[in-house]
Amino acid sequence: MGKMNAERFAKLSEGYKKEQTDLKQSAESLQAIANAAETQAVNVQSFLKIVKKYADPIELTPALLREFVEKVVVHAPDKSCGHRVQRIDVHYTFIEAIDLSPEYSKYEKETAA
Repeated sequence: MGKMNAERFAKLSEGYKKEQTDLKQSAESLQAIANAAETQAVNVQSFLKIVKKYADPIELTPALLREFVEKVVVHAPDKSCGHRVQRIDVHYTFIEAIDLSPEYSKYEKETAA
């Protein structure tokens, strides 16, 4: 007759509540990802404005460095392989660090070949 017993209703209701909770958590996590992506896009746009401002620099000036570079991290030297290798991380304004270490360059050459 289209009626359902109390046990069946309780099971369906429980499943519905669980689904709603899962969807709410999923929506919150997706919102956080979207916010992070939006922030990153704004940072890239800000960095590109600086790049366009100095599209063809003639010399490297302190003002240019202050606008492009947020900080430079110099790590302790490593002599384990017989050669002195020292990692330097340059953190650019708005876009963070780009890995240009010798190991990274070596890896790039190997993967490109």
